[in-house]
Amino acid sequence: MAAFAVTLLLAVFASCEKAVYNENDGKVRLKFISSNSDITRGYVGDYFTKLALMLFTSNGEKAFDKVKTQTADDDDFGTFSLALQEGSYQVVAVGHSSPVTPSIKSTEMVQFTAQNGIKNTDTFCYYGTVTIDEDGGYHELTMNRLTAMLRIRLTDEELPDVYAGMRIDYTGGSANFNPSTGEGCTKSNQSELRGVSSDYVCFTFPYMSDEGNLKVTLYGLDADKNVLATKVLTDVPVTRNRITVYEGPLFGDGIGKIYQTGFGITVNGDWAGEDHYTF
Repeated sequence: MAAFAVTLLLAVFASCEKAVYNENDGKVRLKFISSNSDITRGYVGDYFTKLALMLFTSNGEKAFDKVKTQTADDDDFGTFSLALQEGSYQVVAVGHSSPVTPSIKSTEMVQFTAQNGIKNTDTFCYYGTVTIDEDGGYHELTMNRLTAMLRIRLTDEELPDVYAGMRIDYTGGSANFNPSTGEGCTKSNQSELRGVSSDYVCFTFPYMSDEGNLKVTLYGLDADKNVLATKVLTDVPVTRNRITVYEGPLFGDGIGKIYQTGFGITVNGDWAGEDHYTF
């Protein structure tokens, strides 16, 4: 997986001096930087647009109250400046392009939530241990891809005029992952909405393994989310850091043309008559 590795570099706060304690808080000052900012932007930014970072102490407690985050728009994207007490820390760094910040709950659980019809994006992770002492240190952390990609290519010669996009439902993978193993850690029913295209890409974490099988259902939708066509794909193989491509028609030759049809509603409110009785 070396061809898909992204490197994040960590160095001490002062490049020519030992890291020192602050008399007020007793912390070692560290700065997470790249030795070459052009390399950082070239490699990190080419694969994802956001970074999320959390460190855990030797007893499993979070080192920060909140996940540290950066975006590609930040001038220091790919670098972090942190204040840490000396000791050993487990590092979880997540590179992604999700519209939401992942929840880094522990060294065994990172969770994503859906927004704007997309839950998972291409995701990279570093998990490992760094030791902070009075000499500071230099650490090179390599982030590896954890996701498998499923690419759906429609071969219909012509898509209906009323076709407004696709809903892709898939089971058998995971929307969350275990940083310590790199495997998906929850069985998920994933559903994503996409616009008009002939090429659709989805990402998932293979569940409890480097590979697995998905059941995928494709729904061709109109603008009101009505289903125009359905295609079910079973036993779709996916593998971490590999692309699975499925090609075929969504609408096929036998569905016939689909036309935009309007319906007007009127009400027949006339009573049929009256029946009279005495009591």
